[in-house]
Amino acid sequence: MTHVLRAQTRIVATTKIAFAGVLAMAAFVALISLAPAVLFGKHQDPHTVLEGAATIAAVTAMLLGALQTAGDLQNGMTRALLLAEPRRLRVLGAQLLVSLGQGAGVGVTAALLADATQAVLGRPGLPAAAIAWAGAGTTIAAALSGLLGAAAGIILRNPALAACVIVLWSYAAEPFISTLSHRIYIYLPGGARDSLIHHHSAHHYIPPPLAGGLILAGWAAAAALTAALAFTRRDAA
Repeated sequence: MTHVLRAQTRIVATTKIAFAGVLAMAAFVALISLAPAVLFGKHQDPHTVLEGAATIAAVTAMLLGALQTAGDLQNGMTRALLLAEPRRLRVLGAQLLVSLGQGAGVGVTAALLADATQAVLGRPGLPAAAIAWAGAGTTIAAALSGLLGAAAGIILRNPALAACVIVLWSYAAEPFISTLSHRIYIYLPGGARDSLIHHHSAHHYIPPPLAGGLILAGWAAAAALTAALAFTRRDAA
């Protein structure tokens, strides 16, 4: 298992997708943090900045995980891993674990950048405890989202299709469901992520962070199980 993990980590580290994805995420986080103040002279609430950063981090982690695993299936990299380790579940486990770690890195980067932009603007930030909780929630949400995305890439196999599904689900389907019924939304990945980062709402019930973490972990586990069934039952070529 260790040699497969090392090989998968090397694959991710030597591809341009991860680097480009983190740069794009950083640009978006900086944009939502700085643009209102620079362009319109309006300062956003620190909670809003952290929540926006967490959403961008989670979607980025999902996209990177999906593009990596689906891309590996498409370009034959997964087949090469299977030649070194024929036990498919070990290869799948390595891919999911690397995506989990990659997502955690994305979450940490987003949380630190969001807080740093507020310091640059000279805005009074949140209390240290609130920042720590939001940062931890962002990291956990991004890590689980990375695993979720990697599983989606295994299931869908096509990088473009996986990316389209993730973007449409995150920015169209979930917001639409939220407007129809927030009681349903809180049990979706986006609602669970809101809980993890201590999202504040005066109009809707937001579950506690532990509940949100368990819901998101449940989605990730279900996706991983589905990916395992698909990966072990069909040709990896």
